[in-house]
Amino acid sequence: MHLVDVSSSYSRKIKQELESSANHFIKIYTLGNTRVVFKKNVATSEIVMSNKVRGITEEEINFVLEKLTNSSIADVTITTGNRVVDISFEN
Repeated sequence: MHLVDVSSSYSRKIKQELESSANHFIKIYTLGNTRVVFKKNVATSEIVMSNKVRGITEEEINFVLEKLTNSSIADVTITTGNRVVDISFEN
């Protein structure tokens, strides 16, 4: 698996989000067909993973947590939806 930074392709959207929210850091990655959005503000961080074709696997969640944070699944709050996973944790 490879996590590819594609933030530059979304620079206009990222700028708008940073101006209108409390977040001070936003990066967008791809993991194959899965899009990974990593947001940070002063108190919390959030990772949103989405895939239009299929659900997100636990292996993908573990991989993203390992690459982007020092957290494990036990340390975060995970909310799953239809082809979307929201991971939040304290900074």
